[in-house]
Amino acid sequence: MTKILLDTDIGDDIDDVLALGLICGSPELELLGVTTVFGNVRARARQARTVLTIAGGDFARIPVAVGCGATMASRPNHGMKAYLEDTLPNQDSTSLPESDLPPLDSRHAVNFLVETLMTGDGDIVPVTIGAMTNLAAALVLERRIAGKIPRIVAMAAEFKRPFAEWNIRCDPEAAHIVFSSGIPITVIPWDIGHTVRFDQSHVDRLNASRRPLARRLAAAIAAWRSASPQGALALPSLYDPMAVAAILEPDLCVWRTGTVSVELAGNATYGFTTFAEASGGPHCVAWDADRARSLDYCLSRVLSV
Repeated sequence: MTKILLDTDIGDDIDDVLALGLICGSPELELLGVTTVFGNVRARARQARTVLTIAGGDFARIPVAVGCGATMASRPNHGMKAYLEDTLPNQDSTSLPESDLPPLDSRHAVNFLVETLMTGDGDIVPVTIGAMTNLAAALVLERRIAGKIPRIVAMAAEFKRPFAEWNIRCDPEAAHIVFSSGIPITVIPWDIGHTVRFDQSHVDRLNASRRPLARRLAAAIAAWRSASPQGALALPSLYDPMAVAAILEPDLCVWRTGTVSVELAGNATYGFTTFAEASGGPHCVAWDADRARSLDYCLSRVLSV
């Protein structure tokens, strides 16, 4: 069994909630805690606790800690200001009321990460599926945790197209700290989620399920679609679930090894990422994925809860 910590910006794009659902459907994983990052982190924590409560059993007792709402970014990109205020994530309406949820962990997410990793046996894998602010701050606060982390799994970056991927763009400085830490990192870039994308039949399978978690995820998809310019035509891309799947079934992807770098100096390229392929590099990047197998794998796991 692999012990993991999930660091997430759950509540905006739909893939975070599907990733948490996949974790709940994967007995090979032991989820030790969830931390929320970027923007309205308390509302994000409400969504995470809702999924865990609906999943039931031991999941309802997993600690959820609120993390950094702001970022380390020296040059926040346009459009970020709204996310850093009190705007509710688009799936907040599908969350249970606070009165029906377990209390938040009393620690700040950064302290929670440090304490959990430092008391572990060096076998806890952080899974970052949002901005890397919490983990970067933890590495700055307590450098010794780097020696306690066997590897990081991150949905982040893009190498085939010239743009700053969202989880990097939100906080390039934090991403630089993490990628420069010397810790081995398994990377699911944007292109993989773009490849592994639902069609309507997959949404229909979720909608047809009577299982409580599937119904909650279907409601989250409906709320996300309502907020999307595409409306009911919007289809989930499995960026974040593929980070979880990379732990469980790595042969769903084709991998390349090398070094990921985050651009901090350029005016037009701030937050862009580059990959220098080299054997023995610290970063293992998913370069392609089997779409059909990946979709069936992720959805069947979610529907099993």
